[in-house]
Amino acid sequence: MYFKCKGFCFFCNAPLNPYIKSDNHEVRGLIRKYRRIKPLWLYNNEMYYKFYKYKLKRVCFSCFTHVKKPSIKNLRLREIGKTKNTNITPLSLKTKDFLFWYQSLHRYVSKNFKNRPIMVYNDI
Repeated sequence: MYFKCKGFCFFCNAPLNPYIKSDNHEVRGLIRKYRRIKPLWLYNNEMYYKFYKYKLKRVCFSCFTHVKKPSIKNLRLREIGKTKNTNITPLSLKTKDFLFWYQSLHRYVSKNFKNRPIMVYNDI
């Protein structure tokens, strides 16, 4: 059982389109059951493309909708101190949060996995 992602966001470095792979059918069933017990909100981690200085960059949905070039009026107000930093923190799931969820999933699968090989010790 392992997880992969298609890339990382250019702005916030969040994983894009993360997914979990497994070779065993029973483990896949346990993963589906665990996603119902402890859901994982990955809709903001979908991959979109956005132009940034004449180049196309991979970004998450949250950065695609929220990160915008500031207008001249906003820059002027920021320079004279009327407004503070207008950057919005992205809502996409970070790598650290996804790893915590994956570790708890791994503990759940190792605890509930029925098809374990039986260890036989012979003192012959």
